[in-house]
Amino acid sequence: MANKNVFFLLLFLPVIGLSQLSEKDKEFIRQELSEKINGLRVSLGVKPLKLNDTLQKAAAFHSEYMAKYDVLSHDETRSKYRTPKKRVSEFEGDIFDIVGENILYSTPQSFPLKKKELVALANEMFTSWKNSPPHYANMIDPEYVFADLGFKTEIKKDIVYATQVFGRKGHVFENQISDNAYGLVQAPKDCEKEYSTFSNLIMSMGNNLEIKGNEVILYYHNIDYFKKMFSNPTDGVAIDLISKNQMACGKPNELDVSPVYDGILLKPIYSQEMLANNTAKSDYRVITKVGEIPAEYLDKDYTPSIVLIKNGKACKYLYPSQTLSKAYDLRPIEPITKDELSVELLREGIVQSQIVNYDFKTNVTRAVTNPTIYNYSEPIHSIRILSYSSVEGDSINNDRLHKARADYIQNQLTRKLSVPNEKIEIDARENWSMMDFQLNYFEREELTSIPHDSLKSILATDDKSLPWDSLLFSQRRATAIINYEGQFNDSLSLESLGAFNLRTAVAYNDPDLANKALYNMYNSKNYNPYILFEPQIREFIESNPKTICNYSALLSSNYSIDPYAVSSFIHNCLVSVKKLDLDTRTNLLHLYTLVGKYLLDNWDVPSERLSNVIHPLKIKKFSSTEIKNELILNLHLTFIDYFGQVNDGPNISKSFYFIADYFKTRSLEPEDDVDLALFFNKWSMYTMAIKHLLPRFEENKLNEDGVFVLAKTMNFTNYGDETGEYIEIHQKALEVNQKRWCRWINIDFQVKRNHKIKRLYCESCE
Repeated sequence: MANKNVFFLLLFLPVIGLSQLSEKDKEFIRQELSEKINGLRVSLGVKPLKLNDTLQKAAAFHSEYMAKYDVLSHDETRSKYRTPKKRVSEFEGDIFDIVGENILYSTPQSFPLKKKELVALANEMFTSWKNSPPHYANMIDPEYVFADLGFKTEIKKDIVYATQVFGRKGHVFENQISDNAYGLVQAPKDCEKEYSTFSNLIMSMGNNLEIKGNEVILYYHNIDYFKKMFSNPTDGVAIDLISKNQMACGKPNELDVSPVYDGILLKPIYSQEMLANNTAKSDYRVITKVGEIPAEYLDKDYTPSIVLIKNGKACKYLYPSQTLSKAYDLRPIEPITKDELSVELLREGIVQSQIVNYDFKTNVTRAVTNPTIYNYSEPIHSIRILSYSSVEGDSINNDRLHKARADYIQNQLTRKLSVPNEKIEIDARENWSMMDFQLNYFEREELTSIPHDSLKSILATDDKSLPWDSLLFSQRRATAIINYEGQFNDSLSLESLGAFNLRTAVAYNDPDLANKALYNMYNSKNYNPYILFEPQIREFIESNPKTICNYSALLSSNYSIDPYAVSSFIHNCLVSVKKLDLDTRTNLLHLYTLVGKYLLDNWDVPSERLSNVIHPLKIKKFSSTEIKNELILNLHLTFIDYFGQVNDGPNISKSFYFIADYFKTRSLEPEDDVDLALFFNKWSMYTMAIKHLLPRFEENKLNEDGVFVLAKTMNFTNYGDETGEYIEIHQKALEVNQKRWCRWINIDFQVKRNHKIKRLYCESCE
């Protein structure tokens, strides 16, 4: 069902007249002009065109339109008559798989016209079209089998508008699986209005099909939109199998004349079955079987196209078509770091820390297993025990439990390490901070705002909404940090001087030294990054807001080591946001963009939950009017990906237009134009991509990538595929890189539905 290119010719010599062509005159010019055109074709070895009533009706209708409004154009205002192909279809011409059109208006005539003058008028029209290359190409095109003409006088100017419509009828495909297309019939012409809200999103559906074994699988990124597109039980899809051989060079395209399908139609599947068969792990996605290929067709080289069914009727046909898209990368930003000029790094302090974990069952004060504890040669400076009870149950009993667990750990360490009690510090409490993170992780934030006793009441019930047993078990994990003291030795020490001082600062409870150490680590780049994720380090940083700025700067280079811990850190900082200065909030926002993009690029269930913990609306608490534009841009680049994953249309739009406006004002080089167009395509704003690139093409300012992005996007959207400009863009792509263009058309072979593109391919690539 390809569309042909169409061309027009303007003759400007306005003279006012009062009469017009009679029906007899029109028939005479129709025959005279047809003979001249066929004579031209025969002289070139091309078969003559056959007259056709359907094409004549479409031609006469369009000439009437142009004369009525005194406008020379292939397009009409009403949607169902807008293009030549649509007009032919409206006059029951669906059997024509390709359509083309020539138009003109004549010089002023002195009516009534005698036979000699009618012959002269026909000759004028013939000569005008013959002398115009694009019109001439249509006149002699061997692909066309039928053509007919229509005329109408514009009586104020005494000029005649003429239209010639060309066409070729489609192929009848044998061996259909169903002899009646499973009862599918074509929907009314205006059925596509049902999809108007999703027009951009609908376009990509043809690209979301994959053949796996004998099944055709549809992937769709947004289950909410999917349900709206297929809102009725009689809404669904049917797969149409298309082979490369149907568009092979050396013969006309073999697309079935059926208004429903072009190749081999598979049995339709409807909305309820598609949703019932959804195998997507994410609640936001659809992965479902939409077709089953019979065994006799499995060894053929088929590509699936898709027929969208609305209210039980075939409404829209989509075939796969490459389009290029790409998101912008985050802009590079250097984190802010602060030196403590009055502080000197120490060379005596904590040389290493041994971290020992203990797990406890509910209401038990003895560890599940006793961990291995190593004896090191260095003397022990101090031991810090972090002991917890899970939050369920009576707080008084919990107080007894976490203290008893701390005593258990202390007694074990004392026996094993012979360390005096005065070197042991104990911090024992109910683990509400972990509970808060867990509730955010499982998207139950509403429970974080209720009183603790109310949450305890919920936990006392047989609530199955969350995996409470595993969550509470995690809350009971206790940790002992054993710090060993000694002198820093440049050649023998296992860690850098900065890391040595960071451990020392935490053990000495010295925020200024910690800040100095973090600053040194960032600027020297010499440290083991895993120290940043040790529990005593994180606890100390979160308790001392002045250290968060430098610590965040270090995490910006190491977030991928433990995105869970980084997300938890950012989440915990939200609690103390009012204590944080602008530099610290700036670093936290920058860190959010990095870990946020990392999670979005590795999207799975844990990533989805972590992204919710640091949801954009929560992160905005760090924002300020003094944040620089580059960071605001990075935030929107992260936000748009998150909102795209969770199908939040309004927030997608906010970030989309901020990003688009930002880069529009900075689009200075051809590469910038390509990047912006790829971004538009990434978010299904294909028309914006075309309208951005088309003026650059007309000014010859596109590079090779720009030409290919424009050609592929126009093809994908059928934007202007009935115009000479569309063919011109393909010719330019062929000119700048023939191998690339031929490879594209060979893979994306349904582009050859347009027979001018097919001819270009067959002449240039085969």
